[in-house]
Amino acid sequence: MPVTNEKARRYRTIDKTCYAANIGYLILHLFYLTLFLIAKLYVMVYVTAAIVGIYLLFFLLIKYKKYYIYALCCGNEFFAFIIFSSLMIGFSTGFHFFLIAFCVVSFFTTYFSNKKNIKNSYIWVALSLVIYLTLFFVSEFNAPFYTIDKWLEMTLFTIHAVIVFALITFFLAIFIKYAMSLEKKILKESRTDELTQIANRYGLYDYFEQEADKSKKVLALFDIDDFKKINDTYGHVAGDYVLKRIAEITKETLEDCFICRYGGEEFVVVLEDNKLNTPFERLDTFRKTVEKEQFIFEDMNINLTITIGMMEYIGGKDLQKWVDLADEKMYSGKRSGKNKTVA
Repeated sequence: MPVTNEKARRYRTIDKTCYAANIGYLILHLFYLTLFLIAKLYVMVYVTAAIVGIYLLFFLLIKYKKYYIYALCCGNEFFAFIIFSSLMIGFSTGFHFFLIAFCVVSFFTTYFSNKKNIKNSYIWVALSLVIYLTLFFVSEFNAPFYTIDKWLEMTLFTIHAVIVFALITFFLAIFIKYAMSLEKKILKESRTDELTQIANRYGLYDYFEQEADKSKKVLALFDIDDFKKINDTYGHVAGDYVLKRIAEITKETLEDCFICRYGGEEFVVVLEDNKLNTPFERLDTFRKTVEKEQFIFEDMNINLTITIGMMEYIGGKDLQKWVDLADEKMYSGKRSGKNKTVA
């Protein structure tokens, strides 16, 4: 089964995030290892050295795209390490800060997973809260196993505060970047006609709103003459082929203009009146091009024509009124014989 572009993009995002996170976790534990060696906390040294080896193995999970297993292993390792470290060298060292960051990571992981089961995130958050409060109350009534120097306590507390803020910012930034790109993609698709791959009616609305100077603009509305007969004679698949070809010819002939499929067999073109080659001349050339074109579908030769109505922009008129005025011109051409450009 081919991997879609969206799925491939999601995998790339997850891949980069997991590699970056694993490298960060590995560096962090190497830093712990150095500090514990300097402070001669040998039990912590042995445990941290084993964890460094585990994180090296985690690269294999990422390589083989076992993202869920990787996230699960990381989560359990962090829970275990946070509990162990807090009991061994004290709650005041700030290991518990990671429990807050873990809540953000759990929702991030859920969003990018295939199952998207948000209940799992709530479970991790609840577990983090329970561990956090348990460690706090235990520390209030029990001294840590090691009594460490103040410099080590302050160093660990500061480093943990900085790292947790950085982690939360990192994961939220990735999520926002991904969400914004997805939003942009959805917006583009909602403004694009699926069949012809040109703008749709909503794309025309956006264009009208964004175009500051409409004084030199001309809107042309055209449709395919007797399009129903084409569908009835050759079938709807042939009708779709004709619509796609019309869109292609429009883009080729009127390449510097805004083009949209307004609905059914109706299309809208917005041109600028540059006085060198008038909109009427350009549109009539386009009409003649369509008339001469041979539309060949499954060895069937389909001849067709279009009727165009064009209207200059009148200040103060909204888009719908502008389209309606062009529509009146177009139907004037229809009534007087079709295959015409009416200004």
